[in-house]
Amino acid sequence: MLRNKITKSGVLRIFFGVALFLSVINGWWPMILLIGIIGAWYWPHFFEFIVAGIAYDALFGMISRTSTTTGTGIWGWIGTIISILLYTVILLAKKIVRR
Repeated sequence: MLRNKITKSGVLRIFFGVALFLSVINGWWPMILLIGIIGAWYWPHFFEFIVAGIAYDALFGMISRTSTTTGTGIWGWIGTIISILLYTVILLAKKIVRR
């Protein structure tokens, strides 16, 4: 019985990881936030959410070479910052709620 539960949870986590990856590749940031928040609440260490923020910034947050501006500053890392902040808030909320 326990093995069946672990297997279902593992398959669901893989499904969430693939959905998160596809959302990052397609640039669907609202879907990334939704999947990340649900995953961070459901599993104890859902670091895929933070990795998704880093990957999103690497793909879409940096400035292109053809742009006329010289840099994006903190806005180039906003996906990473938001994912880390949300992960931390969810982690603290889980500790409070699950006491």
